[in-house]
Amino acid sequence: MRKLLTALALVIAATPVFAGRLDIAVIQFGSERTPEELAAALSRTNLSEITNSDRTITNESELKAGNVLFAQSFVASPGARFATSTRLGNQRADVEGQLGSGRVSVNIDIIEGVKLGLRNYATSNYNGSGPVSSAPQIISMKQTRIKGPQVEKGQTKMRTLYLTTILVAQYQP
Repeated sequence: MRKLLTALALVIAATPVFAGRLDIAVIQFGSERTPEELAAALSRTNLSEITNSDRTITNESELKAGNVLFAQSFVASPGARFATSTRLGNQRADVEGQLGSGRVSVNIDIIEGVKLGLRNYATSNYNGSGPVSSAPQIISMKQTRIKGPQVEKGQTKMRTLYLTTILVAQYQP
């Protein structure tokens, strides 16, 4: 019995040493951005600090005016899988992934109820894998171009909207 308790105490004592904090965020910008300019700006920031609101909070001009669609921090160990489900208001986020040696793979499903009382849902999926370090890294990027009509002064004109959505990860041992 004493050996079992000693082994359990050693495992509990060693676990925090190997575990670190994994920050994951999905950020959307209302304009076209290049991966190079976003990566350079992210390298000068801390992911948990800039995603502490609905909008990105930073002095980096390339990261300003970003909408934070999702942000969460996990305790994760290298080589371990992680999964969590979070509900806030009328949205639920299911996150699963794996943290390997210097790499992370993540799948995020954000489910939003469209109408109360009816079981209609809108689902957004964000996934990616890539290198992870102590500086924020882009592990997935999607650029969307939307054309639609816009009415100005009684005239209808076609308008083009560009969206850039990035999935970012940062691991701090």
